[in-house]
Amino acid sequence: MTQKRFDNRGQELFCGERQRTDGRYEYIYRDREGLRKSIYAYDLTELRIKESGVMYMESVNINRQIRNLTLNDQFELWIASKQDLRRSTLSGYKFDYDCYIRNSLGKELVYEITTFDIKSYYVTLKYSRRLSAETISRVQNIMYQTLQSGVDNGVIPRNPAEKALKGQRRSHSKHKSNREGLYLDQANALLDHIANSERYKNWYPMIYTFINTGLRISELAGLRWCDIDLKDGYIDVNHALVEYASDHKSCMHIHLPKTPAGIRKIPLSPKGISSLRMEKDNQRKRGIKCKVIIDGYTDFVFINKCGRPVRQSDVNRFLVRIVDDYNKHCCFDKYGRPIVLPKITTHWFRHTFANILCQKKVSIKTSQRLLGHDDISTTMDIYTHVSDTNVRDEFLDKWDLSL
Repeated sequence: MTQKRFDNRGQELFCGERQRTDGRYEYIYRDREGLRKSIYAYDLTELRIKESGVMYMESVNINRQIRNLTLNDQFELWIASKQDLRRSTLSGYKFDYDCYIRNSLGKELVYEITTFDIKSYYVTLKYSRRLSAETISRVQNIMYQTLQSGVDNGVIPRNPAEKALKGQRRSHSKHKSNREGLYLDQANALLDHIANSERYKNWYPMIYTFINTGLRISELAGLRWCDIDLKDGYIDVNHALVEYASDHKSCMHIHLPKTPAGIRKIPLSPKGISSLRMEKDNQRKRGIKCKVIIDGYTDFVFINKCGRPVRQSDVNRFLVRIVDDYNKHCCFDKYGRPIVLPKITTHWFRHTFANILCQKKVSIKTSQRLLGHDDISTTMDIYTHVSDTNVRDEFLDKWDLSL
């Protein structure tokens, strides 16, 4: 316990107060900037009146700083506290903030922003800028966390972004998938079309590997020939190649997989082994070799004509062309229904793999291991979705129509 201190008259002195040898009283404190300062008085009562004045002025200065704090300022304070996140995640936060918030709501004073302001801005993003619900959800995530840091630091009493998306359709949540993926007949139709297309047949090995392994784009882009055992037939997934913006430049770095469960071995079918050998032969015939070393990693499997690992944006652009070309000559399933492909991206192939696992009646635990899901509820959600989607086909296949 701190021992009480008294002046030469027996009056108790508070924290920061002392009596000097010349008889004067001194109060020592630190201002908002951390600078040490003192005030003096010959009488203890007078000193404490001055102390009250100092505390009042410090409070005024703090309020003045808070009132001049913009959302951009609060974002910089918040992002500075998140340095333990992956560089790619931080880069994504900064990219989305600069694109969608910085030059609009970012200029507003934090204490003046209301829930109505945020809701109105999301309507603008949706209808004027035509952003998807998923992108708006990402903006909401950044907005909420930025303003919550203001609540935690006493800048604002409540978070106006807390219910800003209430009533609007959300495309993404932790336990609900927003990408359906393809099903077995669609996947086979797509692969057949690519294999028979003179223009796109060089893409067959990569698309086949995507569909039949469930690799994330970062895992597939970072795949090296030494990670593939063609003799025993498996892929050793132990790292990912992540692309993100840094100082307004695109950078590629090697990271561990997204979750600890992402470190896994995926078996290859005989056809999967053949497709990878096909990729190696195609590169040899075209004279393409890997020409980059990224964080000590090289000899990547899927590379472009410049010898660099494939990029998600480039693959997605080609997928649009491939799907458009396929839909001009679509085929039919065994029920006579046309197999039309939706707009797909690289991540659709991961969900496609999960869909086919379910259609083939692969157990949930095995599927979880193959997909590298850290939480089995994520796998369960996919299985529930697929089961609902395929009720009609399974019924027609198994029901005895003679009953």
